[in-house]
Amino acid sequence: MKIWFYNAQILQNGEIIKGDVLINNDKIFYVGKNPPEFNADRKINVKGNLLMSGFVNAHAHTPSTILRGFADDLPLHNWLEKIIPLERKLTPDDIYWTTMLGVMEYAQAGITAIEENYAHYKPIMSAYKNAGLRARISFGYPNVNQKKVENLDEQFSDITKNGFKAVCFAHSIYGTHQNNFDDLISFSRQKNLPVSTHLSETLKEVGDCTVKHNKSPVEYLEYLGFLDRECTVYHCVHSDKDDLKILADYNVNVVSCPSSNLKLASGIAPIYAMQNAGLNIALGTDGAYSNNSYDMFKEMFLTATLNKALLYNAEILKAEEVVNMATKNGAKALGFENLGEIKAGYLADLIILNINKPHHAPHHNLISNLVYSAKSSDVYLTMINGKIIYEKGKFDIYEKPKDIFAHCQRIKKRILS
Repeated sequence: MKIWFYNAQILQNGEIIKGDVLINNDKIFYVGKNPPEFNADRKINVKGNLLMSGFVNAHAHTPSTILRGFADDLPLHNWLEKIIPLERKLTPDDIYWTTMLGVMEYAQAGITAIEENYAHYKPIMSAYKNAGLRARISFGYPNVNQKKVENLDEQFSDITKNGFKAVCFAHSIYGTHQNNFDDLISFSRQKNLPVSTHLSETLKEVGDCTVKHNKSPVEYLEYLGFLDRECTVYHCVHSDKDDLKILADYNVNVVSCPSSNLKLASGIAPIYAMQNAGLNIALGTDGAYSNNSYDMFKEMFLTATLNKALLYNAEILKAEEVVNMATKNGAKALGFENLGEIKAGYLADLIILNINKPHHAPHHNLISNLVYSAKSSDVYLTMINGKIIYEKGKFDIYEKPKDIFAHCQRIKKRILS
């Protein structure tokens, strides 16, 4: 389908330009002020609102929507003790519908690509495929509650034949046995695949690893050879300068999840130090049971402000840099080379925000407003791969919202009974 967006304010390369964006099927065909002849199937007047790349949620456990608000106000390890028994009750059908609930939230909040790190990937993959979401899906040893380990070759083939990127995922150094780490590393080398894991999320994790292995979690991963591959790690809240140097030496991608880290009292990641070390920093929401929402605007605001307050320096972590973390940096971390920017030839994942609202006025700096003023409710159009999946309150995600809500309500009652 060919779509013509006109009269837009476009976020491109850290600047706002006025002009048009032409979409030809799944790609951005043209961006600028003097568009060529284009036989569009639909023309959309953006009315001076902001058109930008969709957000990349670089770390999520999407089916956790079903446990949103269940085990609040607990530290991570006590929280896991509450969550895991209920997760074990979820059937594949449950995971499909709870993922679809997350898909609704993603669409409404302008999230167009996801790094999915939840066990039982098959129903998740079905939901994403039906809805049209872009994702890199993890396989291997993805959850501390996973009992049965499937054949790595079968998992990899299943994900890729369905059109998704795949990543070899070990849950964590405390949730994954060293033999399983070795298996994943060997398999990733054989297939030339990236790897990922939770890392240095809590002081307990760091302390336990240091006592057991006489190494920090980062040093332990280096010892295992886990960092030798293209690698993405989540959290890194408790990483000192030596850890960050190791991660930078291996060009590791780091995904920060500030809302989840604050709510679980895990701490505040040293984003400014990571930036100075030269790391590619992306943003993620983590799960709805620890966040409790899938809202990249919230993650951007916290990323920008927390380190300013910690270091008493308002000049660090500029708004433009933080927006990049939520878009192009996330695309890089997930291995998408033509994603994360409004640029000709790039994949047509974009969103439009209504900036004609009081909390945006009077438009001194629209990029700054994205980080410090905007809300997910400002998003009124979300496009993925050239298809509009959300527009002005209406969803086009295969399933009907009323059915998603009804299924999730029944699931909640059953697992809590």
